[in-house]
Amino acid sequence: MDKEPYVLEETDDYAVIFKPPKMHSVPLAKKSGDTLLEWYAHIFPDVVDLMHRLDFETHGLALAAKNLKAHEFLKAAQDRDEFIKEYSAVCLNSARVSSIAASGFPPPPFSICELSAKKPLVIESYFRPFGPGRKLVRPVIDDGKKHRELAMDNGGFYRTEVIGKSSDVFTVCIRRGFRHQIRCHLCWIGLPIKNDPLYPDPSPPSPDTLALRACALFFPDPSTGKPREYRIASF
Repeated sequence: MDKEPYVLEETDDYAVIFKPPKMHSVPLAKKSGDTLLEWYAHIFPDVVDLMHRLDFETHGLALAAKNLKAHEFLKAAQDRDEFIKEYSAVCLNSARVSSIAASGFPPPPFSICELSAKKPLVIESYFRPFGPGRKLVRPVIDDGKKHRELAMDNGGFYRTEVIGKSSDVFTVCIRRGFRHQIRCHLCWIGLPIKNDPLYPDPSPPSPDTLALRACALFFPDPSTGKPREYRIASF
């Protein structure tokens, strides 16, 4: 697996960039550092922003807008659910329902056996901060009256679609995302991702790479409106 960022494809409007694991997508709290956005800004100083974020441990494809017009176009496409991110995850088949429930998870929305009965299956919830320093998140499925800091997706649930399964490899897609969404959602239904240091339970740092890869992007071209697809190998 690549350990350095690179540009997969570039046009006048956008760049599709590979983010390696253990790299932040953008500067945190306005502090500069070794981030994907800053790395690309050395190549194209006028870059506007990344259109989405990948977790520090997650690797794969991200999209950068190179001008304000493209940024506004792609943001509007996101609002219309026309910007789709596909991920590949190696999961541990672990039905730790009692442990997960004790760690702040509500009862799972369906059982693991349903994954082979119908597809795609949709995992959906609000989110709330959880744990020391509020570094983790937990799904919430009630109306949120008990949680002041409830995160919603335009007033509704965040959705993770499980669209494929091959042995222990699961393919999921999201249209908009929240911090740790896929990791938390898969853990919630009893499928924690291999080498995840946070879900279901925080553990000491590991040199092993989180088995979660952003493997494909689908969005309309800002100049032509035609659908674009970019892909790297999945697990």
